Amino acid sequence: MNDGQDLRLDGIVKSYGETTVLEDISLTVGPGQVLGLTGPSGAGKTTICRLISGIEKPDAGSIRFGDCDVTDLPTQERGVAYMFESYALYPQLTVADNIAFPLRSPVNKGRYAADEIERRVREVLDLSELTPLTERLPSELSGGQKQRVALCRALVQEPAVWLLDEPISHLDAKMRNKLRGSIRRRQIATDRPTIWTTPDATEAASVADSVVVLIEGRIHQQGAPEDIYLRPVNTQVARLVGDPAMNLLSGTLRREADVLIFEHEAMNQPLPPELDRRIQQGTHDSAIVLGIRPAAINLHDRDRPANGVTISAQVYAWEPFGKYAIVSVKIGSDLVKIKTSRTRPFEINTTIPLSLDADRLVAFDEGTGNAI
Repeated sequence: MNDGQDLRLDGIVKSYGETTVLEDISLTVGPGQVLGLTGPSGAGKTTICRLISGIEKPDAGSIRFGDCDVTDLPTQERGVAYMFESYALYPQLTVADNIAFPLRSPVNKGRYAADEIERRVREVLDLSELTPLTERLPSELSGGQKQRVALCRALVQEPAVWLLDEPISHLDAKMRNKLRGSIRRRQIATDRPTIWTTPDATEAASVADSVVVLIEGRIHQQGAPEDIYLRPVNTQVARLVGDPAMNLLSGTLRREADVLIFEHEAMNQPLPPELDRRIQQGTHDSAIVLGIRPAAINLHDRDRPANGVTISAQVYAWEPFGKYAIVSVKIGSDLVKIKTSRTRPFEINTTIPLSLDADRLVAFDEGTGNAI
């Protein structure tokens, strides 16, 4: 693969026996771009990586690096740097030698001088804060340290494509925060595509130029991170994206004069004109699911806010996180998460008033789960 070319998957299908694990997967990652591949465990993220690397072959579809069809090309001829979720470190090699191994492998024989290998290894050791552990064996490392070694072994290379399979999932929060930005900065400075897999959609959004949401072997949505967050295409995506994820309340619709009302067992919420218009354009019946982002709920100390509709809710849990807090409340029989900058806690079981930011509400068809 030449510099500045993309990675393309077209119509990929993969089955194991009678079980189809990937169905009609098509995606493109441009040079210097990071694609965040997210979805729950078992969605097929690792299988996509194994197909791109050549460890497995698809039952249908094609994989292209630029103009080169690599679908049937042997693994060793593809030039893929693959960080395995399982790490796959060599137990007899030190940290430094594990990282340097692909540069010294027969595939790259004679390509790198000894001082160049040393420079590259030192660079990624510094990036991942592993320099003090250079001479340790994998058996002397923690799980998070092993994960960083596996990550460094991928980053040290100059491949056609990088595949980073859950690269920071076992690191502490401080190290995850550091590496997210550092790795993204490093990868977008190259002219090669990167795929970053993670079950955490928020992580995917923070590192990627484009996000693909994979559920049960099918792509449900792909696009810019902000589009995935603001406009989830269905309730399945809505449940995955955000921290916390979108609240989903079932109810029915009724019209009162010129206003469309969402009726829930514990509230009646007027819907904004734009959402009303979209609902009228569809063929939906009166049953819908209302999507409410945790940050689109306002807490009040008085009985009624200056604007909007007051909803009575019972405090279920209070979780402080420093600059913000997560408040879980019961609205009728539904448990709803609220993200607030309020630092003073509410007492458990207290009844509090709240209101919704109507312009930020999202509606889904209850039957199909698709966004309206």
